[in-house]
Amino acid sequence: MFQPKHDLSRLLFLILQTFLLFMLPLLGSAAPYFRDVTDAMGLDFQHINGFSVERRLVETMGSGGALFDFDNDGDLDLYLVQGNSLSPSAQSPPANRLYRNDAGVFVDITTSANVGDTGYGLGAVAADYDSDGYRDLYVTNLGENVLYRNNGDGTFTDVTDGAQVGCPLLSASAAFADIDRDGDLDLYVCNYVEYALETDIPCYYKNTLRIYCGPNEYHGIADVLYRNNGDGTFTDITQAAGVYEPTTRGLGVVFTDVDNDGWVDIYVANDMSPNTLFINQSDGTFREEGVPRGVAYNGDGIANGSMGIDAGDYDNDGDIDLWVSNFALEANCLMQNDGDGYFEDMTFDTNLADPSFYALGFGTRFIDFDNDGWLDLIVGNGHIWDNVEQIDAKQSYAQPVQLFRNQGGTLQNHTGFTEITAEAGLDKTPYVVRGMLFGDIDTDGDVDVVLCQSNRSAVILSNEIGSENAWLTVKLVGSDGNTDAIGAQVQLKANGTTLLREIICGASYLSGNDLRLTFGLGNASRIENLQVRWHNGDVQQFSKVPIRQIVTFSQD
Repeated sequence: MFQPKHDLSRLLFLILQTFLLFMLPLLGSAAPYFRDVTDAMGLDFQHINGFSVERRLVETMGSGGALFDFDNDGDLDLYLVQGNSLSPSAQSPPANRLYRNDAGVFVDITTSANVGDTGYGLGAVAADYDSDGYRDLYVTNLGENVLYRNNGDGTFTDVTDGAQVGCPLLSASAAFADIDRDGDLDLYVCNYVEYALETDIPCYYKNTLRIYCGPNEYHGIADVLYRNNGDGTFTDITQAAGVYEPTTRGLGVVFTDVDNDGWVDIYVANDMSPNTLFINQSDGTFREEGVPRGVAYNGDGIANGSMGIDAGDYDNDGDIDLWVSNFALEANCLMQNDGDGYFEDMTFDTNLADPSFYALGFGTRFIDFDNDGWLDLIVGNGHIWDNVEQIDAKQSYAQPVQLFRNQGGTLQNHTGFTEITAEAGLDKTPYVVRGMLFGDIDTDGDVDVVLCQSNRSAVILSNEIGSENAWLTVKLVGSDGNTDAIGAQVQLKANGTTLLREIICGASYLSGNDLRLTFGLGNASRIENLQVRWHNGDVQQFSKVPIRQIVTFSQD
């Protein structure tokens, strides 16, 4: 080993040696940005997909769940959707489960709450469809879906038949929004393909290795749009409203106002079919404009195998951009809004293409994980083939959750994203993610994540760094039947930057998420102004808004 000859050099050498011995290991073992708190919070959910050597299509699709405050006590409760055994001789089928958040511990109250559906479940979404101030629950299944009305006393009632929203197909994601601004919430349900266990198609790789079939082996079917009649019932208006697409394979859906006219539009992620964008005509009808608006295909003109979906203003220019997660060997897609509701695929320009190429993305969202004021992207991955390593050594069944930090910049020169999966400590554990739920579970001002895995345990990842920056969480209360103001937009200005957020019910994949809006404020010490454009078009200004708090604004 080199030994310095002079005293000063020897002293400097000893200092350097001490740094290398003691400081570098500490730097190399930085705390993860997200910490697994599943056991600490008492969550014991194990998903069952009915795995079989036949590898039936539905086994690999689910499942998801919903984060929502069902009892109005100010914290998020958790509903997780269960699959099932697909054997006709199976006894005591497993049930979906509802966990109440009791001071940071999830307590299973499924039985007392009456929400333990035992169908073959896929997804869930929560919203107050009957305008009584309590969020209800819609569950999608292979077979009839289920609508649970929240009774406001800790229990729910199955009102599916009376509400006429059973939709006995193979349903995936669902979402609520007020499409006609009449004050109550309407319901969109994604349906995947014509499917029954009895007619499951066997598929093989090179005629020898049994694999799960791709979507092209099955006929796509139409999604369903239900109008809320305001009396506890719904009417199927799919064709009358102009959203009937008979051969799509819907998996993810988000209601969002892409053209900034105050009326929610519908963007749907379809599997190996062009994605569909239904533009609200402000009269109870929609027009499908995915191709002319640039969101039906990726930038190469290819229809991807799309699953997860979200909408958000990633470049802070005051309009809503779109994001879709796709199958392996396809890049995910980031589509930038030009301000008039027309889009350009910016995936390669923002450095998101190469890192997502081998991953197979499902649940995903824009989240400002570090609360610096710029929306980042997080993607839950996991292949559908449990034996994919036998087909392609570069791919794997379980895959890490990927995190992409928004590098910000200026409105004229956004500098794109950087993958920081390893930096965040997310590269250490691979998962088989399907649904991915988002919300501030511990009410500390940043967004936490629940991973719903296929045939594995659900996982809670607590955000450990977001609350180090300034933040604001906004809860809106609508004065009409849309009590959570779904579809409303909030703009605030802090440190000279204007941030836009929209209340979205649905998004991700098979998932329902926190309806509160979390704003990262970086090092801001105050909010300069805050404006709410309510779901019915009314606008209110609010002043003297505090930071590092959860604030509630009520509609006049």
